Amino acid sequence: MFCRNCGAEVPDNSRFCPKCGNSLSESPVYSAPSAKQAQGVRPPTYLVLSVIVTIFCCLIFGIIGIVYGSKVDPAWNAGLYDEAREYSRKARNWCLLGLLLNIILWILYVILVMAGLFSWASFWDNSYLYTACLF
Repeated sequence: MFCRNCGAEVPDNSRFCPKCGNSLSESPVYSAPSAKQAQGVRPPTYLVLSVIVTIFCCLIFGIIGIVYGSKVDPAWNAGLYDEAREYSRKARNWCLLGLLLNIILWILYVILVMAGLFSWASFWDNSYLYTACLF
């Protein structure tokens, strides 16, 4: 057997080259996956979105989003990665539910205001105005 580094002849049962000291093992060395690889990417907390939902949309849904969002980082730092992802998912869902409810309520509000304006306009188009002015 010959050394791959210096080309010197080495005995068959040797693990290192006697001339240059290079390792003669054929198997590659693998490193264990680091903790960063095992845990994945830190999930978002959605705290900013929760505060925006609390201020502008629906108070209760925003507060629930803040509560779940504030639990993400402590769970992640404690090594509870699945639990942190679940808290993040719940915070996102509550925020999106608050935004969706807010959009639906605004659409309903606009429809009711328009219906009120049209009924008010039709009230004045009738002869009630002229009848009231005769007396």
